[in-house]
Amino acid sequence: MSETLARIPLDRRVCIVQSDRIDLRPERAAIVGPTLGIIISAALFAAMAFWSNHLPLGPLALMLLAAIILTPFSGMAFVYSLIGAAVVIEKRKQSVRFHQGVLGLGLGTYELVPFWKIERIEVEDFKLGETSSRTPRPPLDLRAWDIVLVKVSGKRLPIGQVVAANNNDLIDEGFDRALDAAEAIAAMVEKPVVITAATEEEEGRSQDAPGVRTG
Repeated sequence: MSETLARIPLDRRVCIVQSDRIDLRPERAAIVGPTLGIIISAALFAAMAFWSNHLPLGPLALMLLAAIILTPFSGMAFVYSLIGAAVVIEKRKQSVRFHQGVLGLGLGTYELVPFWKIERIEVEDFKLGETSSRTPRPPLDLRAWDIVLVKVSGKRLPIGQVVAANNNDLIDEGFDRALDAAEAIAAMVEKPVVITAATEEEEGRSQDAPGVRTG
């Protein structure tokens, strides 16, 4: 297995950079929910086994139904949180795989993009709370950036997001993480990074980032 060169935290994901592969995986905290689901399922089965002679048929049926539904999905989510990946970029295969599968648990490939079909990797502003946004409007004042793979055909595929508090120091740190991940991906696929984020254009960061051009 290749040595990990960098771990770049994103929003609900971490970008793991190796010499010949980049994985965008769930963050470590993602294991908490599935673990709780497995514990609840085990408790339901145990309760049914110990109290089956004392509980009415209705509650037993509801407990059994809940356990049957919860167990497989918690198990799949647990495995995904340990070894799954939402996006896999492989230099050897010259491809980027976007995973979704059942309920978004990363169990199958819904988009496969060969490197030669990629035009650029783009860092753009991510509008929190808008109708087209995938993230609800937060109660705090936040800024967000989207790392997007743009195909030669013009199709845009979001890879990951970074969210930071809207103050100078944390905006700098958040944007740097988004740019670091975008540059690592761009280097792997040998395509340019294009920055369209308003913060980047206003502050002129692109002049300090080698190999980066603004859109």
